[in-house]
Amino acid sequence: MRTNGSGFIIDPSGIIVTNKHVIDGALNITVLFSDGDRVRATLIAVSAFIDLAVLKVDVDRPLPVLKWGNSEALRVGDAVLAIGNPLALGVSVSAGIVSALNRNVEDTPFDDYIQTDAAINHGNSGGPLVDRNGDVVGVDTALYNPDEAGGFIGIGLAIPAETARFAVTRLLDPNHPKPGWLGVKLQDLTPELSDALDMRGAKGAIIAAVDESGPASRVALRPGDVLSAIGNVKPSDTRAFLREIVMTPVGQPVPLTVWRDGRDQVITVTIAEWPNYMPGGGIVNAHMAEAMIQKAPDPGVKLEPLTDAARKKYGLDTKLTGVLVSSVEPDCEARDLGIVEGDVVVSVQGTPVTTPDDVWFVVQKAHEQRRRFLALLIEGRSGARWVSLSIGSADS
Repeated sequence: MRTNGSGFIIDPSGIIVTNKHVIDGALNITVLFSDGDRVRATLIAVSAFIDLAVLKVDVDRPLPVLKWGNSEALRVGDAVLAIGNPLALGVSVSAGIVSALNRNVEDTPFDDYIQTDAAINHGNSGGPLVDRNGDVVGVDTALYNPDEAGGFIGIGLAIPAETARFAVTRLLDPNHPKPGWLGVKLQDLTPELSDALDMRGAKGAIIAAVDESGPASRVALRPGDVLSAIGNVKPSDTRAFLREIVMTPVGQPVPLTVWRDGRDQVITVTIAEWPNYMPGGGIVNAHMAEAMIQKAPDPGVKLEPLTDAARKKYGLDTKLTGVLVSSVEPDCEARDLGIVEGDVVVSVQGTPVTTPDDVWFVVQKAHEQRRRFLALLIEGRSGARWVSLSIGSADS
């Protein structure tokens, strides 16, 4: 299956930022530049918590880059542009404003999305949201629509540049610093909850649970404590508090301002490494890649022997030989190339085929040879035509 997304270059050497969901499960990644050049990309790393991935392309020239902007300076009403590849139509730019900040769509415990009415559609994912100076203030990531199959209705979401830059810097660090962890479950202290617990005057995030193996437990933090500050920072909500913890270096002692028994007190805690964190930040190494490419990818078509009944059903020449395409998956490269039910595969790589096994044998052989594309001669109601189907990850 082929999917499309967007990305942007942050380093002249070919470092590209995109969304993790754009490249999830990909065996082959091809970057199409706005000037029409196509280059194979290597996956460097993916974020364990945020929908971000970093790619690398190798070219013989420095590439133009976009600069990170200051998303913390954004205000509702600021003008922004969303750049990307909506619906695989090609590079497009849409204009709008910042509609809201710090949106929580419950994708992660740290959600801090920028909401914009600049049109974001399927295929925009991973593209830059830029300000009037052309600097990246967000990474276009999602669109909101009650209809899962629907498109843009005026609500697009982007990861703020400050968050994205922090995550990408970590992913590019050879030491792969781990996220910080406190070992508490937090929730916002609402006025109603504050009143019920007789905590009038307290502001912050209330502890709902404490992990017995975490740093919070070791300094005797307990459910009912209210965290109002970490160091000199007073986070605006629970998600902001968790972001501060995650970004704190592992092993660093930090003072927490805690409301307990009607007063503030300061408790120092040493931030630990997030448990069950995937080592390497999701890096795909050579051994993993080799294992992934042993089997040729599924092109998304179902093949059957070509019978007289099929020739009659699809109006095919009675003398035509080959292998019948009996179905094509809705979202695959074969369908994008115009292959439809009733087409006949006459030859593959110039080799005539008469059974499905003939086709798969040639496909697997070409894949083992690390060919990037496979040439198929297809014949159907519209006549004969050649198509090139991507099947592998050649190094050429």
